[in-house]
This record gives sequence, C-alpha cells and structure tokens, in this order.
Amino acid sequence: MMRICVPRMLLCCICAITGSIAAQTSHAPATVSNPSPNPSNSTARQDNLSKVKELVNRQAEAWEKHDFGLAAVDWLPDGELISPGGHVKEKDLPKAMADYFVGFRDVRVTIKNVIVSPGGNKVAIEWDWEVTRRRDGARAVTHDAIVVDLAGGKISSWREYFDLGDSIEAKP
Repeated sequence: MMRICVPRMLLCCICAITGSIAAQTSHAPATVSNPSPNPSNSTARQDNLSKVKELVNRQAEAWEKHDFGLAAVDWLPDGELISPGGHVKEKDLPKAMADYFVGFRDVRVTIKNVIVSPGGNKVAIEWDWEVTRRRDGARAVTHDAIVVDLAGGKISSWREYFDLGDSIEAKP
C-alpha cells in the first residue's frame, strides 16, 4: 500500500458536506446507522450501506490473506488504485499485492470509519494498516484515509492518502 497524511477532520468535512452516513467497524460486521427521516428510503439506503461495508471488509480481508481473488469481484475492469506510490490498474493488482508481500507480512487492517455519500457512489474509509517489515521484523501502524468512487456498486477508483514520513513501507 502507498500512503499520505490526511487529517481526521477531512472525513468529518466530507460527512458534513455530503450529508453522508458513517459506519464504524473493526474489520468485522459493523452497525450501520441511518439517520434518514424518510422511511421509504430507509430500507434501500440501509441495503446500500450494508453492501458498501461488505465491499470494504472484502478489500481488507484480501490484503490480510494476500489474496486479490477475494477482492476482485468488487473492481471494475478499468478500476485503478491510486496512492503515493503510483497508479495500479485492476488487472495489475494481483501482481502489485504479491510484490508488496515480498517485503512485508502479517497485515492487519482495522477499519475505523466508512462514510457513504447519499447517492452511494462515493465512499470515504478510515483504516489503520498494521504490517511487519520482513527484513528486520519492525512492525508499525499507518493511519490511512481512502476515497473510493463506485460505479454500479463496483470500484472505479480507490485513492489512498497516508504519511510516508513514519511509514515502514517507505523504507522496505
């Protein structure tokens, strides 16, 4: 994974601006709140939030298990992961994941927040990425903010922001 620092306040601003709904999770089933006063939208919105939460959990699990196949179902064929380390097209994600694990092991993702726009096509994720560097056994946590664009419930763009300054990944 590649990283840049984005203050936690950014996620609060996104939520306030879009009127989105936040769900907190720790890479386990989360309780999704829906403050929508319109009961006719409530069921559809709850269903969409549940699907997004499942998508985010699959992405985390794929990295923890070193298996892009678990996450592939969520990506559009022209989807792209964008991070401080570069751009990776969906077709290249399995190799990028394999290459990552040459230098690192024991990834643990803790999902802190998932924020979904009212239309369900934008998602903001805050997660902690804990990993061990193979060469010396150093273990560290990187706080990560992610903005995802969805089209038809599939990932078209996954953009990660985190601070490389303290990241052990910046020094494999």
